[in-house]
Amino acid sequence: MFKFYKILLLSVIIGGLSNSTILAMTFIPSEDSILQNISYTIPNDSIWPKTSSIYYDDYSNMLSLFFYGKQKYSTFSIIDPSINKIIEYTPNQQLNIGLGFNYKWLGIGLAFNFGFINNDNDTYGKTQRIDLQTNIYLNKAVFDFYLQAYQGFYVKNPSDVFSGWKGGDDAYIRPDIKNSTIGISGLYIFNNERFSYKSAFKQTAIQKRSAGSFMFGGSAILRGFSADSSIFPANSDFAELRPIQSNAGLYIGVLTAYAYNFNIRTHFFLSLAMSASIQVGKTAYIFEDNTSYTAVTPILHLQPRMAFGYNKPRWYAGFSFVRDSYFEGDNNDNHNIDLEFSSGNFRIFAGMRFNNFARKKIK
Repeated sequence: MFKFYKILLLSVIIGGLSNSTILAMTFIPSEDSILQNISYTIPNDSIWPKTSSIYYDDYSNMLSLFFYGKQKYSTFSIIDPSINKIIEYTPNQQLNIGLGFNYKWLGIGLAFNFGFINNDNDTYGKTQRIDLQTNIYLNKAVFDFYLQAYQGFYVKNPSDVFSGWKGGDDAYIRPDIKNSTIGISGLYIFNNERFSYKSAFKQTAIQKRSAGSFMFGGSAILRGFSADSSIFPANSDFAELRPIQSNAGLYIGVLTAYAYNFNIRTHFFLSLAMSASIQVGKTAYIFEDNTSYTAVTPILHLQPRMAFGYNKPRWYAGFSFVRDSYFEGDNNDNHNIDLEFSSGNFRIFAGMRFNNFARKKIK
């Protein structure tokens, strides 16, 4: 026992010399508990997470300010299986740049369209848009909301639509086409004690060890497109099809997904996720001669997500990508086309965390 006290005394002396932040120590001479009530000075710039585990730290108690650029989109395509060709309609893409913050459950970002960045209306036409996509990442769930209204599209692949296309890279513009989407989806994260979606897509946590999770939920979406005349361009390879002037569809179903966060060399991260499901769709077409057609059809829904970046307690940077795609097939004798609708966003970001509102130790 005397030997044990000599070792303990030597440890105290060495510890006091090597760490000037130790202010006081209370020793309890027991083999089960040697040191208790260690008091430390806390530097003014300390970063203390709200909660901590061996898999991830939750920094939602910190004020986080970030700079970001974001591109949202809503596209649709029409496929003719008989000739194995596709028309891809896309709006004039727009990159918005702005600032935002995250604090606890609240996160707000304001991004704006700068003319010197998005100055290609002469090439791809002007797109008017309302796009209120929102992705909400919680500890145990993720929710996605879509409210989109776009007018002004162009054919992305004119050489596949027009035989003998000689327009080069010039776009075939359709300012009369409108495309709208309103929808909601949600997924429950089963392995939420080890896997953090917030660490990859919201940066209010840091994933310290690689982990993944299965997810289950559901979605409902109402979408449609319309034009002043046939959606198929005149003199195109689709001109022989029955001229569609508008289309609308309601898709409802369950969602299954799996996601995995890879922790790479301590502070780098890579997050990959995929949701795939078969849903039920009610679709309706109105043709140029004012006749209509409705059907109930199966819908394939795919929702990939991906994020990559660098995440430390003080600062972080990276990019993320979310996409929702719906595939609708219809093999009616008088109407044999397939449809694909996609909505999503791409985001690049860099930010810092501040401890002004969260001076507390790890729980």
